[in-house]
Amino acid sequence: MTSFTLTLTVLIATFCAVQALRCHTCTSIHADQPSCAESEVMEEECGGTFTYCAKIKMHPPAYGEVLKCATERECNSTIPPQVERSCCITDLCN
Repeated sequence: MTSFTLTLTVLIATFCAVQALRCHTCTSIHADQPSCAESEVMEEECGGTFTYCAKIKMHPPAYGEVLKCATERECNSTIPPQVERSCCITDLCN
């Protein structure tokens, strides 16, 4: 019984220690200010299937920047040439 209790305690501690990924978030889709201003950038705790942080920049004819939590599918999808995307998997890496 002691071995079971110890194993259960270790498992619970391990699961409690795991935290969700944290990403910067911002959406700036303005012709006069296409990049996120430092004052607009927030931190968000991602949940569920959001296992990546993404930074998406749109070049003319579109314009803007998006910082967000993203799924693996979003990070691996095909994007048009006027869009620049980078994805990463560590806290606040975007």
